[in-house]
This record gives sequence, structure tokens and C-alpha cells, in this order.
Amino acid sequence: MNITELNKAIAALNQIAEIATSAAGVLEQAGWESFEDHHGMSGVRPIAAAELSHAALDDAYQDQIEQSTTADPVVTVEEVRAALADLSKAGLTAQARSLIEQTGVSKLSEVDPGKFAWLLEQAKVITDATE
Repeated sequence: MNITELNKAIAALNQIAEIATSAAGVLEQAGWESFEDHHGMSGVRPIAAAELSHAALDDAYQDQIEQSTTADPVVTVEEVRAALADLSKAGLTAQARSLIEQTGVSKLSEVDPGKFAWLLEQAKVITDATE
């Protein structure tokens, strides 16, 4: 999984956690209101168990995701092809193919030019890691 996909998955899981926490809060509130009505304990409230709102972080991650997938294509297909060829020459053909597939297609010629910069960056990361 690439970092963009991981960020999307993490954001989705965070949203699920926020929804679950909100639902738990509603149930907790209803339970305490019922308890107060039956036991005459108005004003007594438990401390909230979880506060999961991280809006500033969520916005930062969303901006990062959008920038990595919608940036103007300033990288050419030839640059990407050369970087992937270097990976193949280094015995990393499977990783080169995996990068292409992570863009949602099976051939470099089918890759959206908006993803060329990401592809080039990932190829360089793999190259640097193997040096």
C-alpha cells in the first residue's frame, strides 16, 4: 500500500471512530437522563470517556492526499519510464510493476499523468532504500 492509500484508510477509520464515539455519547446521555429521572440525581454527570476530534490534523492529511493526487503533471512519462527501468535493472521488477498497479492500472501507458510525480518519487524511495 502506498502512503496516499494508507492516509485515506486512516482517515476513514478515524471517521468511523468519531461516529462510534458520538453514538456512545448519545447513549450515555440518554442513560444518565433516565437515571436522573428515576433517582433524583440531577446535575450529576460522568466525565466523557473519549474526545476524538482532531479536525486540524484531518485537514492537514486531506490536503496532503489531494496534493499528491491532483498536482499538475510536471514529470514526464519518459522520466517515470527511466526510473522504473532502473528499478528493473537493479532486479526490482516486481516493485516497479507494483508501483504501476498502485495507480490503479496495469501498464505505464495507462497511468494518469497526474500520478507521474508520485510514481517517480516512489521509485526514488525504493532506489534509495536499496543503495
